Amino acid sequence: MTEQAGEAKKDQKPRHRSPNYPGIGLRAAIAKIEALYKADGLAASPKLAALKHMGYDKLHSEAARTLSALKSFGLVDETTDRIKLTQRGIEIVARPAGDARRQKAIEASAVSPEIYQQVMEEYRLTGLPSDSSLKSDLITVRKFNPSAVDGFVRDFRDTLEFAGLSDVKVLQPKQEQDGSGDQQRTPQIGDYVQWESNGQIQFHEPRRIRALAEDGLWAFVDGSDTGLAISELTVVASGTVDKPGEQVAAADPLPSERLKQSKSEGAPQVAAPPKMRSYSWALSGDFSAKMELFGDAHSEEDIDALADYVEITIRALKRSLKSQSLGGKG
Repeated sequence: MTEQAGEAKKDQKPRHRSPNYPGIGLRAAIAKIEALYKADGLAASPKLAALKHMGYDKLHSEAARTLSALKSFGLVDETTDRIKLTQRGIEIVARPAGDARRQKAIEASAVSPEIYQQVMEEYRLTGLPSDSSLKSDLITVRKFNPSAVDGFVRDFRDTLEFAGLSDVKVLQPKQEQDGSGDQQRTPQIGDYVQWESNGQIQFHEPRRIRALAEDGLWAFVDGSDTGLAISELTVVASGTVDKPGEQVAAADPLPSERLKQSKSEGAPQVAAPPKMRSYSWALSGDFSAKMELFGDAHSEEDIDALADYVEITIRALKRSLKSQSLGGKG
């Protein structure tokens, strides 16, 4: 038996693994998280329940590949055996088609997988070649398994088409996307930023970013627990953080300081931001709620929209409580 087993092992062909790539394209990935959102809303779902919502009866190889792809696109997080939508995933499933913020989240998802980034960067100047040329390059240069390359190219092209990025020549170089030497670069921890929303400046003085959400779409600044959309922030001065808790030194004078220095010259001043009202409620134990409102409502539709957001939050909390209850019974 031992000799036979040894001979059988010798006869096995070595497995050729391709570079890590999403097992499904972005179009299919978004369909999966839409099913998850329809079933559980914003609540974190038990892993097996989440897979069932996405059409799988158990965690087999296909389900695992799909889950890995969703993570690669930045659509879900997995924590303590639960699956939850990232902020990017929420932007996609909760906002209507045509919403600029939804489209931006879709584009960010399309360029998230590392292998997608590499291929797009390689052909940024020339544009993507024909399928046959692209497949040849993937096999010879990136060592793709020939049996897997067809599926990769199909999903890759469909992802770019779905995200409206088929012309890779319009993509910025990676160093520009990272903001190297760009005054309008993406805000990072330690930067001082100004927040502009609905065409109005919101801060009396720039504030320092103390943390970023995992999906990179939201920032948290000193003095507030509210997440601010990165797209609404502008870097006005940079700081350096060497160790947690150390003071951050501004690299340049802040706009507020420059305004003070130029008052005698009659320079225009930044308009005061709209008033902010904050409401807090102690509910039970360590469970509490806080709401911050900026400016004034201009119509009953504004109030109705606020009520809708509150109602959505309450429904999500109820689903989460129900999921926890069912999980405990299991």
